[in-house]
Amino acid sequence: MKNGWRVILIIAALAILLGAVCVGVGILTGAETDRILQSLNNDYHLNTYVQVYTDYLGQLWRWAAGLFG
Repeated sequence: MKNGWRVILIIAALAILLGAVCVGVGILTGAETDRILQSLNNDYHLNTYVQVYTDYLGQLWRWAAGLFG
């Protein structure tokens, strides 16, 4: 079972690396970053995830402030 998870981890890491290389090459060749962000938002609702994450961090920060303050 460990070998199976290792293969899945390697495939996921390679996919992330390939995506980063593609975005990097796109930026180096003059791609508009607004179009990349718009495409990510249209396909994966990136703004929603960012909003949920920042809301969670704000709640965590307020909880920590109440705990120690």
